[in-house]
Amino acid sequence: MKRILMILLAALGIVGAGAVAAVIFLDINLKEVIAQEEKEPTAEELAARSFSMEPLTTNLTSENYAVVQLNLLADSEKSYKELEVRTPELKAIVISTLAGLSRDDLKGSEGLTNFAKTIQAEANKILHDGQVERVLITDFKIQ
Repeated sequence: MKRILMILLAALGIVGAGAVAAVIFLDINLKEVIAQEEKEPTAEELAARSFSMEPLTTNLTSENYAVVQLNLLADSEKSYKELEVRTPELKAIVISTLAGLSRDDLKGSEGLTNFAKTIQAEANKILHDGQVERVLITDFKIQ
């Protein structure tokens, strides 16, 4: 039993020494690594990745029509540029999604949240360089 305990302590010591050596020899600044992981993007960084679509009007499955404007937050400036290029595809996604919904499907915050999640998932399917992190509904009317 003592022998197993000694082997286990020796193994832990070797692993610990290896970790310390890696930090020293690779010149890893642990504070910087932790700070980078916890860093929230600034307002300017978010604005640089925020793609605003023009208002779209389309019929719903009910006798109503919807007017919607969306803001898509890309995960990088590269994916933002791809969103700009794929604007016609994004419009088609929004129109076809709305055309399959009724007024009741879009009722309340739950309906709008589901709509935004659907748009996000469909937009991410067409993107090659990055993803849409969030979809904001900036204008919404049903008539």
